[in-house]
Amino acid sequence: MNITELAGAYRELLAAAGAITDTAQLPPVPRATVDWTLSHVALSDTMLATAAARVRDGLPAEVDNRDAMDERAIAALVDATTHAERVDRVRANGEALVATVRTIPDERADTLVRLRIVDRSGRQVVDERRPWSELVRLRATEHLPGHAARIAAAGAGRHVD
Repeated sequence: MNITELAGAYRELLAAAGAITDTAQLPPVPRATVDWTLSHVALSDTMLATAAARVRDGLPAEVDNRDAMDERAIAALVDATTHAERVDRVRANGEALVATVRTIPDERADTLVRLRIVDRSGRQVVDERRPWSELVRLRATEHLPGHAARIAAAGAGRHVD
């Protein structure tokens, strides 16, 4: 599969995150936004890479973001890492996802994947099947750019929902 847009979205996200340092004097809410967002992306990327490998291998795949939205998992990651380490984790997990997506044969790009999405409160908001290529497109054109914008705003000391 073509990964141009996906790789570009990661570059923009990492640039926004890299503009913030561990010693940046951010107000508590923007700092928490950056920490939460990076942890969420890192956890999401692991789940997505697993699904990508299953699509590549012709196996049934599911994307369920419950673990990437789990406040305990996110808090544990924030507590165990520095900002720089979270950025490194997003970089490594993003690179693994992009590398796996690149290996998916074009004929498997439209494989239907079970998509289960919960919001921050744990309430299920999506339960459907979608083509893998659509999930990759949404990640590249909506999800990652939205996270990058949130991080950039928080890095400037502003809170963005």
